[in-house]
Amino acid sequence: MKERLRLPAEWEPHTACWLAFPYLQEEWSVHLRDAQRSIAALCRAIAEAGNEPVQLLVKNDAVKARARSLIGESHQVRYVTADYGDCWIRDTAPPLGHTAQGALGGLCFRFNGWGGRYEIPCDPGVSNLLTSYLRATRFECPLVLEGGSLESNGQGTFLTTASCVLNENRNPGLTAEAFEEALGALVVMDRLVWLERGLEHDHTDGHIDMCARFVAPGTVLCMRASRGAPNATVLRSIERDLRACGLTVLELPAPSAVAGPDGVPLPASYCNFYVANEAVIVPTYDVPEDPAALSEIGRAFPGREVIGLSARHLLWGGGAFHCVTQAQPAAP
Repeated sequence: MKERLRLPAEWEPHTACWLAFPYLQEEWSVHLRDAQRSIAALCRAIAEAGNEPVQLLVKNDAVKARARSLIGESHQVRYVTADYGDCWIRDTAPPLGHTAQGALGGLCFRFNGWGGRYEIPCDPGVSNLLTSYLRATRFECPLVLEGGSLESNGQGTFLTTASCVLNENRNPGLTAEAFEEALGALVVMDRLVWLERGLEHDHTDGHIDMCARFVAPGTVLCMRASRGAPNATVLRSIERDLRACGLTVLELPAPSAVAGPDGVPLPASYCNFYVANEAVIVPTYDVPEDPAALSEIGRAFPGREVIGLSARHLLWGGGAFHCVTQAQPAAP
């Protein structure tokens, strides 16, 4: 049988966390410095409270100097000068795992700028950049994907959304059965749980990491549809479908409406957290639901410190903390 890659759950041990420092003024407009501060705070939290080395991509010496000035001196943060686009490394870099023999590998899917919406120079090269740097085996995937569109429990069960991976702007004409066959030929997968769609106003067409996350092999965390909450209909559908698949569902409150500077609703989500070795870094939005969400996520991850960091500035660019991180799993 052809060798396949096991993609671990995020709570398994990490050798490092990869991030990319934002530098493109045209992508962030007046919000670039705020986005940089958000990434710097996230790097510090992962390296210190999370007890996890950070590998931070920087475009050049000037970008490195800016990043270092915000992060401060830390032996846990290493700067890697490279060509890359923006900071959304969850989507541009390959998810990393190991073969049965323990070799590091990456699921190297095709990337088309989130369905052609945001084609940023150097983004398509991040996959080669990372696997070459790590000398990881490439598992070449014919599917057009982003890393945020797949969620693994580490034991062969995955979550995804049809609105994203079967979208005509990514994989035109592809059926769910063909998608499962193509993915299952490359990764250890016993079951793929399909959700019809993700959050509205999400320009990724509904990434799974914005709406449902594994916290244990058979347990999923999603957001509760409170009265007046954005995406209430979608959230109820997600919760119902997850339970129907036999998964244990834990719920946390959905954040109140969060809008960008232009008044357009943004897909704020507490599910876009990052699980570091000793901490969980959770996006907050300066809304009343923040404390309750942190408390619920803390109960889901006993033994890890839960840290809330404001993600409003990153959300203006389309995502939060899971979107800007890529875990390098420790050898099994």
